[in-house]
Amino acid sequence: MAEIEVPGPEPDWETAPSYQGRKRNPAFQESMWEFAASSFQLVAGLKPPLEALARRLRLRLERGWEDLGYVDVAMFRIARVDFALSRIEGAVVPDTFVWVSRSVDDVDGALDILLNALGLDRDALAFRGTRETGFEVCDDPAS
Repeated sequence: MAEIEVPGPEPDWETAPSYQGRKRNPAFQESMWEFAASSFQLVAGLKPPLEALARRLRLRLERGWEDLGYVDVAMFRIARVDFALSRIEGAVVPDTFVWVSRSVDDVDGALDILLNALGLDRDALAFRGTRETGFEVCDDPAS
């Protein structure tokens, strides 16, 4: 069987995972995280580092990217709730972002499930909320 040779990229094409002013490249590549994130909603931030949280649950971190740069992510399920934990490399805010599936109606209940599995209480929350409700900083342990 003869080998089929694939031609190289056209000289004026931008790289696929970058902004393309005139979109000369027909492909626009997204990371696995960018694709998966559309099915999640950001609901909280945790003070502990992502690596410690992943270690507790024996999760593997995956590296992807988004508009703000490289992102480390762990996606998993506990008690039929889909979660993701993420951290953007070099972010000004060091918090670990907590994401739950958009299909979750009881966000507080989902947070309780996650915190229980992590062996943490609500003091570990840096912030909580959603884009729809707004985010609040959790300085007060009673919040």
